[in-house]
Amino acid sequence: MVSVLLSFRYNGSGVFEIRENRVTLEFVKHSHRIKPSFLPGDLVQQLRQNADDLTDEVERHQVRKHPEQKDQKEAALQRQLHEYAELEDFVKTHSLASTALSPSRPSVSGWVFFTTQDRWIGAWHKPEQFILRIPVEGVVLEFPFSLPPEGNRIELRARPEP
Repeated sequence: MVSVLLSFRYNGSGVFEIRENRVTLEFVKHSHRIKPSFLPGDLVQQLRQNADDLTDEVERHQVRKHPEQKDQKEAALQRQLHEYAELEDFVKTHSLASTALSPSRPSVSGWVFFTTQDRWIGAWHKPEQFILRIPVEGVVLEFPFSLPPEGNRIELRARPEP
């Protein structure tokens, strides 16, 4: 999964609509494959399904094949389930939700999540190049970036104060 933190500030006098389900991420080195963002509810449901599948795999298959490793397998399963629960809580509380910005609510921020798996996207190239697209009032804003950053350095830029 790739996640991006987006922050919006609105200084206008009307209403400015933010819709997280219209944000896309293009995988440039994978035939320009475009992935839509996960809706938070869909991502939570997928995380629960993954946790259920993992539990089933460990309890029904791995423990049956290797009963002598039952304690180790169950301990590892509990750690994984704890991580799934923490990620689920993070998605519920920190995801960007569709909203309308106005003078009474001038800013919003939140995380947008994208899947990195499908039948066309295999192993990532180093570095992988992306284009994040955000449609805003008839205009599409594009933000190209790569992971890991060139030279394995994080590039920070100072924003001018409004």
